[in-house]
Amino acid sequence: MIGVGEVLATITSLEKLGKFWSWIRGKRAKPTETVATRFIRLFESHGVHRNQIPRFIGHGLTVRDVQDDVSLLSKLDEPVLEAACARFSVRREWLDGAEPQIHPCHDFYKHPEWFAAFLDKLLADNPEGQIIGVLIAPEVAGGYAEGLLILQETVGAVGDKPIYRYHLCNDWLFAYWKARAYLTACVAIAWRRNVFVHGIYMPWKEIQRLYQGETLLGWQGEGIWGLGPKRWDPEDMALRPDAFLKAVDRERDNYGIKSGLQLWLELEASGLMDIGLKADVRPLFQAELAKW
Repeated sequence: MIGVGEVLATITSLEKLGKFWSWIRGKRAKPTETVATRFIRLFESHGVHRNQIPRFIGHGLTVRDVQDDVSLLSKLDEPVLEAACARFSVRREWLDGAEPQIHPCHDFYKHPEWFAAFLDKLLADNPEGQIIGVLIAPEVAGGYAEGLLILQETVGAVGDKPIYRYHLCNDWLFAYWKARAYLTACVAIAWRRNVFVHGIYMPWKEIQRLYQGETLLGWQGEGIWGLGPKRWDPEDMALRPDAFLKAVDRERDNYGIKSGLQLWLELEASGLMDIGLKADVRPLFQAELAKW
């Protein structure tokens, strides 16, 4: 007769064996990427086919060099790797396989003037490259749900197809009055430079997958339009009090509403809410503040 101890030992052994085979299957399903495979994935995610890489980036690469990873690896010297990172605004540490963060993240909270300088440099360094933006707002704004501003910059073409790179601007606690005001100033700064920003909504969990820079952007060359159609107008936050205050946390005694409006007026007095339409909307925000 089999004892209870033997039965338990058998069950434990089977559980361990099951975990072992699950681990083996996981290892087989997720082969380790090399620098060469990441290099190819970087280009293909942005809509550049493997065979188009040599004419897009140059640096002496040929079609023969990119036909297989072994041939490519011998050609990936420092200039080629640095050029790829610069062209698509990705971190060299990711391309090397050392760190998971792919894209740099830019934080302009409380510093819209830094955003202005950043945008001016992009425009000066790439005068032929159009820049547009998308502001992703959480479908349910509240708590720690953040918004995310992504800039899309044209950095070349393959045939008639434009190729883009992306710049992540994060740290926008969307329901927080202070973050909302500084974010609005950044949108106004962009519009004043003809960098037009459209708005979409996303579940917070989907935004989380993007806002730390650990998701490779590109959308197979479709651009930020692949995220979805425009559903709201971020520039309205600089034009209409109701748009600016939408989903802002009121806080106790409406402190969030009053403080947000006061900061909007301060930033407007510094010229940071001007989207370039020459519209005097300050009285609208003053009147809204007077209600509270």
